[in-house]
Amino acid sequence: MDNVLFSKKFVNRIVRAYCELTIRPHLEQLEKVPMKGPFLIAGNHVNTMDGLVMFTYIQPRPLTTLSKEENFTNPIKRMISEAWGAIPIKRGTVDNTAMNLALDALKEGKMLAILPEGTRSHDGVMQRGKPGILPLAVKSGVPIVPVGFHGHEDFWKNMRRFRKTDFYLEIGQPFRIKATMRDLDREKRQIITDEVMYRIAMLLPEKYRGVYSDLSQATTNYLEFTTFEESGL
Repeated sequence: MDNVLFSKKFVNRIVRAYCELTIRPHLEQLEKVPMKGPFLIAGNHVNTMDGLVMFTYIQPRPLTTLSKEENFTNPIKRMISEAWGAIPIKRGTVDNTAMNLALDALKEGKMLAILPEGTRSHDGVMQRGKPGILPLAVKSGVPIVPVGFHGHEDFWKNMRRFRKTDFYLEIGQPFRIKATMRDLDREKRQIITDEVMYRIAMLLPEKYRGVYSDLSQATTNYLEFTTFEESGL
């Protein structure tokens, strides 16, 4: 346990120093996030900085995530993933072991970050969400907190020019999924996923909303809105 804590503190200090050298963080809305869970954080995925900033600046709140198992073969990514308690998951298949570990993390009161797009957009423009978050939300019954990351799509270009990049984080109203596992057939899975994604899109400037640009198409048929206080978080 002591080694784990040492590793986590060491990694956080290194990543925090890296962030402070390379970005101008606009993270005031993190104050909305309670000190403990359980809940799911659902965000868009621009680039590597999404996770680095979220995990580093949300401390000391207990946050974990699902991370593709390939990240555990890279020494640096493995060190970061293990320090943050990330759960390895096999891509392209139903990984029941990873899902059960994720549910256990929620039962322990942790926050679990999920990026439903499944891959980085690089340009910050939203892509179609994938339904992997739904079984976790339905089985656990915990709220989803939508998070929008924006402004840092040119991070790597600015790095080469030794310029800092503005990084913005927006947090929306929590909600639960009003559905059962039986409701999650193929058609409804995408409908419910799109409802979740529209809540993220609403947090972003219009130019980043991508396939979710037309907010008039947003529905909330399967969403039950709550507050952090009502959620008991």
